[in-house]
Amino acid sequence: MQKYILRLMLLLPLVFSHLQGTPNPSEPETKLTMQIAETLNAKLRSPFRDYLASLYRLNNYRPLWVGPENASNYAALMNVLQNPLYNYQHKNYNRRQINQLSFALENGEIPASEIPKARARLDVMMSDALMQVLHFLRIGDVDWSLVQRKLARLKETQDIHAAWDIQPKKLPDPKRLLAELKSGRLDAYLRRQIPLEGRYRRLVSMLQKYRKMPDFPRLSEGRKLRPGSSDSRIPQIKRMLKFFGDYPKRLAEDSQFDRALAEAVRSFRKRFKLPPGDYIGNKMIHYLNTPRSEYLKKILVNLEKLKLYPHRWEREYVEVNVPEFKMRFYQNGRAIFSSDVVVGRIDRPTPIFDGKMTYMVLNPTWTIPDNLVRRDLIPMLKKHPEYLKEHNIHVFTSYKPNAPEVELDLQKLFGYEHDTRPIPYRFVQFPSESNALGRVKFMFPNKYSVYLHDTDNKKLFGYRYRVFSSGCMRVERPFDFMKLLLHFARGSYSEGKIREIFDSNKPTTIRLAKAIPVHIVYFTVRRNGGKDYFFYDIYLHDQIIWESMAGHKKASFKVPAKRLDPLHKPKKKRRSPFSV
Repeated sequence: MQKYILRLMLLLPLVFSHLQGTPNPSEPETKLTMQIAETLNAKLRSPFRDYLASLYRLNNYRPLWVGPENASNYAALMNVLQNPLYNYQHKNYNRRQINQLSFALENGEIPASEIPKARARLDVMMSDALMQVLHFLRIGDVDWSLVQRKLARLKETQDIHAAWDIQPKKLPDPKRLLAELKSGRLDAYLRRQIPLEGRYRRLVSMLQKYRKMPDFPRLSEGRKLRPGSSDSRIPQIKRMLKFFGDYPKRLAEDSQFDRALAEAVRSFRKRFKLPPGDYIGNKMIHYLNTPRSEYLKKILVNLEKLKLYPHRWEREYVEVNVPEFKMRFYQNGRAIFSSDVVVGRIDRPTPIFDGKMTYMVLNPTWTIPDNLVRRDLIPMLKKHPEYLKEHNIHVFTSYKPNAPEVELDLQKLFGYEHDTRPIPYRFVQFPSESNALGRVKFMFPNKYSVYLHDTDNKKLFGYRYRVFSSGCMRVERPFDFMKLLLHFARGSYSEGKIREIFDSNKPTTIRLAKAIPVHIVYFTVRRNGGKDYFFYDIYLHDQIIWESMAGHKKASFKVPAKRLDPLHKPKKKRRSPFSV
């Protein structure tokens, strides 16, 4: 009975259209619309069935693809279904069935009485294919709710608060999609669905490249190779570096460590954040031996991450790419400023989210959060009771603006080390050259209480893996960034005025005339200047995503027993350059 009720509901709009006196469609068209309704009701097996029913209902069950009036959309979709930009995973998208049915209709292989049914089936099948494309472009193959559960589980099992504001997109509103189809500009509409289009196109191009990567024999470890030396491994190293784009394709693949190879080695080492130099040691050999599957996995995961973002970002914005340890300021699609950054430790990861920068503070104070008082300050005071005085840290009775400064009762404080009660003190480090925030901080208010700032510990920028903070991002070039932001400040600030503020040693807030978007991201693959860069998965986010993707899904995530931790010297052991 339910089947017949549903069929009646699908056909009711056609009946009402006739009763309301709308122009009578031709008999073939009437048969086609009725067959479309019947196909949606009885024959369609698709997760998008309800959506398609709404879409066709809005169109009075008229076809969206077949017929001369839909020729441009038909051609555009047929092109999209085989375009790697929209189908880099080689999904079926109903292509075989669509091609077979289209061929049969075009070549008169279907009896006349069955043509309306076949055309209706083809139309609905193509609409279902479009929904698969839109789902792949906008949502992708990752179960993002599973990713969130795994990240939350890290707090329970590892005491790691791995925050990521994941907001997957949804399918477009059926009314909007129908309007786009009616406009006959399906190709332009689908292009606007591509996330961060420039990056997406570059990653799809990289994917195609690495799918064709030769099966290079594994290089053996051995003596260190330097310019001027000769070795039987060098011809293969040159072939490998040619593929990666570091060594010129036109040059010979002999066994001599020549000047061109030295330049190629420097390029390769830079791309993988290896120590600079023109020598080939066993660590570089290890990276050269990275299998094709690891490159493909890395690229596919980053393509999925892109789908969380819009077609393009704003005209002006700040981007911090955490695993690259790099921040950039973009204007009109071009990076006009960049700086290395220090990010959160592996047990205190920098959160991934979007914000709005609204002001900066010169000569900032630092109010130490309760969690850091428990984790860091109390253990430090137990070892060094004079730590507060040595680091210009003052103690107040509460967080109220006019709370009085007091002498600290150490024994009282120590009772809160493993407690969840609010700590009855406020610890504030006053402005100075030794302030943990340095001389300037850049504020984009957020629920995580993290921001960009200067630092008193510049030596940390010399490390390969700069994971030393408690979540905030320390900027290597804070004063250059400050000068850039002064162009967006309310009012005018000369060099003399800025010098006067710093000399005063008083906290001074400079507000921006307009909020500047800030995007804290986690991309471990980047193509720039024709070179491919791969970054270490410092927080295991890539691995969690990979194990939440269709075809690789695991219900839970197990943290490896051994992880990268620059705070403790690891034992000498070769790790994969891509996974922890």
